[in-house]
Amino acid sequence: MTAIKGWPFVGLFIVLAVVFVILAILYALGVIGLLASSGHTHHYTHAVLLGALALASLVAASFSRPTAA
Repeated sequence: MTAIKGWPFVGLFIVLAVVFVILAILYALGVIGLLASSGHTHHYTHAVLLGALALASLVAASFSRPTAA
């Protein structure tokens, strides 16, 4: 099994985290409502889920850092 390690993967996970944070803010403010079936303007559950995904992406970035030999 190949480990996902290296600076390109760290950068990828950080970019994903930033995208998730931006989407979470937009959902919380009610600017976007993609994938939301209700007519409410604010989708806090989507914002919380995207925040959790951002945190998971940062954890993955931490684990993807190359280790010193």
